[in-house]
Amino acid sequence: MRRIIGLVALVGVALAASADEVLSAAQAYLKAGPWRALVEGELRTPSGEVTSTKMRVLALPSEGVVRVEFLAPGSVADNFVVITPEKVYNYLFLTNQLVVYPRERARIEGLGIQLGRIGELDRLGGEAGLRWRLAGEEATDAGPAYRLVGEPEDPEEAGFARVELWVLKDPPRPLRYRVVGVGGEVLADLVWKEFERAQLSRAALLDYPPDAEVIEK
Repeated sequence: MRRIIGLVALVGVALAASADEVLSAAQAYLKAGPWRALVEGELRTPSGEVTSTKMRVLALPSEGVVRVEFLAPGSVADNFVVITPEKVYNYLFLTNQLVVYPRERARIEGLGIQLGRIGELDRLGGEAGLRWRLAGEEATDAGPAYRLVGEPEDPEEAGFARVELWVLKDPPRPLRYRVVGVGGEVLADLVWKEFERAQLSRAALLDYPPDAEVIEK
């Protein structure tokens, strides 16, 4: 079944004539089964500081569970966040605490990026209501890719001018994600690497140190 879904996604991209079709094909590919990827690049934090970041993302789409493990910078290394439909689990390495929030009350953010939107391409712009367009095709080290540009109706209210997304043609998965601010500054520039299908379970994604202090909010 997963092979059939993947084939449909590939055909969708091959015949794509619009940004919506490319996004739909990529979203279908991500949802076709569990996956892991290394995501790294630069982020501008809410304080305005630009920092290099690296994180490992593990996703179990069938259950709506995503785990983000921070590898860099050092200030957040070994922290992780697990997002489920019901709760958000935020593990803090330095204090060995697992803080648990109800999903509806949690601000799922790390280093200025909304972690709840990783792997959900249709929600990259949050509540801004992006207007997507296909900006062309580019050759990349990973292969030919579509470049999409999404612009909010009100950049000032949204807090950014545009989102740029590169999607590989084969397989149709995200390759790069960049957010540009109203003043032209780059707010985020992240590259997806080492993407692969994985054997993952809900229990494995929710795993945490047995001696951690659990704090329910």
